[in-house]
Amino acid sequence: MATANGPEPEPSDDADRGARGGGTVQIVDHALLVLKAIADADRPRGVRELSRDLLISKSSTQRILASLERVGLAVADESTRKYVIGPAALTLAWKHAANSDLVGAAAEVTARIAAVTGETACVSTVVDDRRVTVHEVESSQPLRLITGVGRPYSLFAGATGRMLLAMLPKERLEHLVREHTAAGFGSGPGDDGDDAATLTRRVEETRARGYAFSRGEWINGGCGVAVPIGTQGTVSAALSIYGPEARLTDDRMTELVPVLRSAAAQITLRWHQPG
Repeated sequence: MATANGPEPEPSDDADRGARGGGTVQIVDHALLVLKAIADADRPRGVRELSRDLLISKSSTQRILASLERVGLAVADESTRKYVIGPAALTLAWKHAANSDLVGAAAEVTARIAAVTGETACVSTVVDDRRVTVHEVESSQPLRLITGVGRPYSLFAGATGRMLLAMLPKERLEHLVREHTAAGFGSGPGDDGDDAATLTRRVEETRARGYAFSRGEWINGGCGVAVPIGTQGTVSAALSIYGPEARLTDDRMTELVPVLRSAAAQITLRWHQPG
């Protein structure tokens, strides 16, 4: 991009040489930003746009991508030289699931909930201000809903997102609501198109009730019920079920709230036990 005085200067490389800022190594921070940027993207990303969007020098961005490619965390298209997340990321995700205290605590109970309710059962947390399923047991029904482990969704669409928002500290909730409303909504399918006061009120009502329902918020014809599991350290988790509205009527969802609460209490107990 050009300015009145000539081409826009490229981000400086000086701070990339192992400099520490705020207790972190900047080149490592930059590498993680690049990795996250290509992981979050819904299309391949090039060096130039990554450099521009992340405010990292082009030379540093190129070196980072070369390193990520070498270890399998990034893959470049041979013709366009644009990057996508690499297969080694699958190993990291698998390792997390295998070693996660939350997943370990929830696996057996979640499977039982899926069998009892006949619907897909999920355990979700907040990752980078999005809701992400960390464990899922699919319904055995031919017609079923799935969220997909590791796939990010807006916190402002669906019962699970609303339940997770209700578990956050007040300051963080207010920050997320401000960001969401300032962005003009629409950051994901079914996002609430309400003003800040309405969004906050809905979350506060969810907190008071201790559960959340959704109907057609993130997928047409899909319904969900979510209850809190609890918070440990910086991780807040919720248990939910999803299914088609033909099976999850309002009465049916109400009937399942005590079942989910009991299951969530069992997960909480196991999660908080010392390893």
